[in-house]
Amino acid sequence: MFFTTFLAAVAGIIVAEKQLELPVARLTLRAVDEQGQPIPNATVAMSFEEAIPQWGGGRLVPVTGLTNSAGEFSGEGHSLDIKGGQIEKEGYYPSSPESFRFKTVIDGKWQPWNPTLNVVMKKIVRPVPMYAKFKFETDLPIEGPVGFDLVEGDWVAPFGRGKSGDIILKMTKRVASFHDFGAELLVTFPNKGDGIAEIIDTSKGASRLRSAHEAPDDGYASSLSKLQGNSTERGEYGTKNDRKNYWLRIRTIVDERGLVVTALYGKIYDGIEYFPVESKTVRLRFTYYVNPTPNDRGMEFDPEHNLFTNLKDLEKPTAP
Repeated sequence: MFFTTFLAAVAGIIVAEKQLELPVARLTLRAVDEQGQPIPNATVAMSFEEAIPQWGGGRLVPVTGLTNSAGEFSGEGHSLDIKGGQIEKEGYYPSSPESFRFKTVIDGKWQPWNPTLNVVMKKIVRPVPMYAKFKFETDLPIEGPVGFDLVEGDWVAPFGRGKSGDIILKMTKRVASFHDFGAELLVTFPNKGDGIAEIIDTSKGASRLRSAHEAPDDGYASSLSKLQGNSTERGEYGTKNDRKNYWLRIRTIVDERGLVVTALYGKIYDGIEYFPVESKTVRLRFTYYVNPTPNDRGMEFDPEHNLFTNLKDLEKPTAP
């Protein structure tokens, strides 16, 4: 009787485990350069999950290899419905595809079976030292307008040690509560030719270099307005979760024809976040880079040569 009960219990466990088995996925990553040419002998890493998750989650099973002459590598294993990977090769920035979501399961296999995802890999061309801060946080000293010196990393006097108001920030807000407020952060610039422009990356993937190798020489707007709010009528609205990346041109001098004679170039990753409710003025957070060499539009940051020397570890950008 005991033996029969034991066998039944084991069978029940096996059935339960079998019900937890994940479908099998197969995925091909294809490494290409920015001109669409295949990159062979690149190292690919994917992660799958063991078939039977334990304690609510399965052990990750790595699958690695090299791309072939067509730049392709295929991996297979039990998987959840979202899958990706990473590709690395000397002379290129590591890169990943946009995460792929499988649609359905047929006979224990995720469909579509073995889709091919292009992974655009950007060459390491010319990393340069920059002034760079990661998720730098500060409060606007007054509602503004107030200048911020991107090279000094501080507000201009009398609110800080900054000497040049590279960007001018002004906050206008109405706050009754977390559920009833409206705000506008206005970003402007002091010089003709200064400005900001959205970074458009068409590479379809997550390269460690999220921008182009060089900033553009035109297309900069003289201001940027970021609205944010919450109300009973509209709910949350505006740019609270804006994660756009931006180019910057600052300290611009133009000639009598309006042509740029000299300027500094930079970039902002993940937008300019601001929190108007928690602060008397506004709490700001943004990641920025500035190339210190006039007229050098090179935007590959060298993380080993940050020109800020007194940053905390969490303030140091590691991405180029």
